[in-house]
Amino acid sequence: MKKIAMVLSIFMIVCLCSCASKPSREILRDNPSTEIREALHLDDVQNGVSLNSSLDKSKEYADVKIATNPSESLFYQTIDLDEYMGQRFKQINLKICFFNGRIPTSDVTAFMQEMNHTEYGITEEKVGFSFEKTESITGLLFEKLSISYGISLPKGYEKKDNDPAKLVVAYLPTYCTYNDGTQDCTKVFIFVPVYYAFVYSSTLNDYTKGMKNYPLVMTEEGLLPSQSSED
Repeated sequence: MKKIAMVLSIFMIVCLCSCASKPSREILRDNPSTEIREALHLDDVQNGVSLNSSLDKSKEYADVKIATNPSESLFYQTIDLDEYMGQRFKQINLKICFFNGRIPTSDVTAFMQEMNHTEYGITEEKVGFSFEKTESITGLLFEKLSISYGISLPKGYEKKDNDPAKLVVAYLPTYCTYNDGTQDCTKVFIFVPVYYAFVYSSTLNDYTKGMKNYPLVMTEEGLLPSQSSED
């Protein structure tokens, strides 16, 4: 009897140690400023529609939402290229933008997989905006959305006198949730580059017509600015 009791005691200790060793997930929530929330319709994104309408929430899952009218949340910013043109840089990395620098890479990877899903992922048709396309100087990133995407200068794209060179990058705000099967661990906004165009000041309007301009101002850590919990 003592031997059985000893075995049970050891089994219970092993179970308890095993359970205790499982790391707890940090709960992450975004708190964008009122200005950026209103300018980019982030409430509409947060309360929008899931890419996967048949998402099984009875187990671990990643959920990505976009606004019901995603073209209204779409925005672009421009990057001045003149000062770099003489250096003949080889590549520009278009990166996703977010408010929280503590998002686990595994979560972001899961979100990107949802965005690129062959059946329900983000597409130009789903965004509801017709991007201007010109061979070699523009690019759609749908189906290849990623944490970082490298693009090269088009052949023949050079600095011009009195006509500044600019890179247009269009972003789509998404609201992403990771649930570990018991609770929502991560609920964050991720702005995803979906389109780019190498243009000049004189042709800028041809590639941005119908899209709002919103220059992203990043913190020193490379993040979008958030309100403090006291705000």
